[in-house]
Amino acid sequence: MPSSASTHLRAAPPPPPPTATANAGYVTPSTDTDPEVAAAVAAELRQRQQSLAMTAAGESSFATPPAQAALERIAVSRAKALFGGKCAQVLPKAGAPAHEAALTALLAPGDTVLCPGHSFGGQGVHGTLVALAGRPHDVVPYPLRASDGLVDMAEVARLARAHLPTVIVAGGATHPRIPDLVRFRQVADEVGALLMVDMTCFAGLVAAGLQPSPLSDAHVVTADLHGILDGAGGGVLLTDDRHLATRMASTTAARRTSGPPGQFLAAQAVSLREAMSSEFRDRQERALRGARILAGRLLADDVAETGARVVTGSTETALVLLDLAHASLDAGRAGERLRSLGIRPDSSEKHGLCLGTTPLAVRGFDDASFREIADVIARALTHEPHAAAMAELSARVAALTQRHPLASADTHPEEE
Repeated sequence: MPSSASTHLRAAPPPPPPTATANAGYVTPSTDTDPEVAAAVAAELRQRQQSLAMTAAGESSFATPPAQAALERIAVSRAKALFGGKCAQVLPKAGAPAHEAALTALLAPGDTVLCPGHSFGGQGVHGTLVALAGRPHDVVPYPLRASDGLVDMAEVARLARAHLPTVIVAGGATHPRIPDLVRFRQVADEVGALLMVDMTCFAGLVAAGLQPSPLSDAHVVTADLHGILDGAGGGVLLTDDRHLATRMASTTAARRTSGPPGQFLAAQAVSLREAMSSEFRDRQERALRGARILAGRLLADDVAETGARVVTGSTETALVLLDLAHASLDAGRAGERLRSLGIRPDSSEKHGLCLGTTPLAVRGFDDASFREIADVIARALTHEPHAAAMAELSARVAALTQRHPLASADTHPEEE
């Protein structure tokens, strides 16, 4: 007979229905918006429902082989459609492994790499230097011209002839200019090197059809898609050379003990599909215009008089680099001042600021809103932070946040 205490225990809640997707870690897209991924996820859930998982840690987040193959096939097909290339690999979660995998596949011990070597605009060391740290390769950095921040192609050619690299790397995550890939390829061909392009800084423009694919000149292309695609980021590897593709696939396969988590593959596939939309192209166009508006305002006399300098004098991507090495306000204090107003720059380290416009385009910024935020930034960097002036600038930022709420915000201005 049960004790009196047991009569006060609540009945256990009923188990979730068998079709619930939360247990498998998936959010199934609508069959109307993405029928391919929806079908692959549904097949995976059926497989799990009809079998009993007995893994040590419970239901695994890794897809079963059929589902993983289906999701990876969808994501790869979409990556090739967006960026070009006969062969592609997608790497969920982060883009750095894609860059590292390409270098590992292309290089043998003792080989030489010619790559960007400078930090600029407040950003850290180029990803190639990070990927090759401690490895048995000779790394030869090429400089940016101190006068304008552009790549000195004459120096690149001189270094290539002197060191005969196996791989030449062009591009990177934080440079406002698209590299001269025709000239880079000429240099690579002259010394018998492979040209590898990191298109992270302009991958969104390529996806939107606003820039041609780098594969017309490069042997291998990599990109970190974090912050470029809606939702999932991750990395992508592209090439037209099937032999190189096989080498890179072998490298990535050897570095993982299991397939990528299925939910990341599904999310990446959905994100790649959304990047094919006219809405994505419009957003990239607005981000590019916004960066040019921002650069133009920061080139004005009131900012120039402080010693601040727009790196390269303009931008061809959705970011602006501001060099504060010789400015009256150093990068650390400039970043703190902007953050106090509600503006979060991409970085504020060493000698500069990196200001990206894609997040604002995602929030719906148009040219007028970009002109407004550009003026706020310029005034914040050029005026002493008197309480009244800072309050006025902060109010302008707050007005922009209300005018352009996040898509996931619970309240909107019209609802107040």
